[in-house]
Order: sequence, then C-alpha cells, then structure tokens
Amino acid sequence: MQTIAFNDFMSGSYKKEKKEVKNKVNVGKIVRRIGTSIAIPLVMAKPAFAASNVEAVPASAKEWMGEQTISALAHALDPLVDVLVALSFPIASVIIVGGCFFFMLGNSEKAWSTIQNAGLGYVLIQISPLILNVLKQIGGAI
Repeated sequence: MQTIAFNDFMSGSYKKEKKEVKNKVNVGKIVRRIGTSIAIPLVMAKPAFAASNVEAVPASAKEWMGEQTISALAHALDPLVDVLVALSFPIASVIIVGGCFFFMLGNSEKAWSTIQNAGLGYVLIQISPLILNVLKQIGGAI
C-alpha cells in the first residue's frame, strides 16, 4: 500500500519517476527574468512623443462626446445616400420607359403620372445630399 498526496494524484506526477520531477524547469523564474529584462529599458527610456510646449485645451467629456456623436450621426447615412444617388438614374430611366409603354397602350393619364413621378423622384434623390448638408448645418448652428 502506498500513500500519495492528493495534489500528486490529481496532477499525475506520482506516475513519473523521481528524476523527472527533480529536473522540472521553474517557468515562473524564467518569465520574471524576461519580464524584468523587457521592463527596465521601457521604464528608463524618455517618452518619445512627449509634448513640451503644448497647452492642453480644457474640454469636458460631455463636449467631446457631443462632437463625436454629432459627427457620427451626420455621416451615418452617407453610404446609403451614395448608393441611392448612383442607382437613381438607371431606375428612373426604366420607369420612364415603362411610362412610354403606357402611351403605346392608350393610357396617357397613367403614362404622364408615371413619368412625372419618376422625374420628381430622380430630382429629389439627386438633391438629397444637399438637403442633408443643410439640415446638418442647421443642427450645428443650434
């Protein structure tokens, strides 16, 4: 009958020979030596990007967050607006051609209505970046 310590039993080290346990490398010492050799030059070095004659501009977190939030919200829809502006001409062209088919079929009221709506939609989509910029400037002025 052999008595084995609980830690040895759980780690499985009781199965190894005693020589292997003695030759075990202390990883903690190696990590400390490497960490110290790296940290000493960093602690002793001069800061590379230290500002010498620059005055700090006092700004509260609320002001900074407000500017960042407004900037993010102002440009959040830019990709969507760019896609709409790029697609507006081909889509309006197809709808106008469809309106011309209504002329050929004898339904002139529906033809004029379709062509008018397509033209108005195209113009509004093309000036939507201008409208968004005006709204942004109004919001910034308030």
